[in-house]
Amino acid sequence: MYASEIAQQPMMPAHLGHWLTDKSSLTLRLKTLCRRFDVRLLREWQDVASYNGNGWLLGDPIWQREVLLCLDGVPWVYALTEIPLQTLTDSEVDFSALGTRPLGEVLFSHQAMQPGSLLVTYFDRDSRPANIAEHQGQPVLAGLWGRSRDFTLGGNPLRVNEVFLPLAEQRLR
Repeated sequence: MYASEIAQQPMMPAHLGHWLTDKSSLTLRLKTLCRRFDVRLLREWQDVASYNGNGWLLGDPIWQREVLLCLDGVPWVYALTEIPLQTLTDSEVDFSALGTRPLGEVLFSHQAMQPGSLLVTYFDRDSRPANIAEHQGQPVLAGLWGRSRDFTLGGNPLRVNEVFLPLAEQRLR
């Protein structure tokens, strides 16, 4: 996530607390709430890191993947994966070939995966996640809540950012 998009954090809503701090796979939890779970690929691209990550530095080349996690055809979560190119080339997982396969399934089924700590984040109405929500027909009246988590896979770092869209927050109340 872009550090400039993370807003001054208000009090986290109680109904989202256990979703934002749960250390298990969000993909697996979301699948229990629907009949059909889909990943909608928005874009993949190479960029440079906009902050120092767990194992990469500001300006290092990274590969990014932006998706929507959809429950019964409705977008619930905006997700951005950030992977240093070194991780991309050294990993036995072909991240660039994921397509619409959920990353959570890959990470949490891989024996060499080590999850890091979670960081709860708040995004204001001008952030990329809020713009995506608006584009999906989900007005953002306040900010959006999400979480970021660093992982290592075979000793190589990557980060997964997940942001709950307005409809998901309403339905989880």
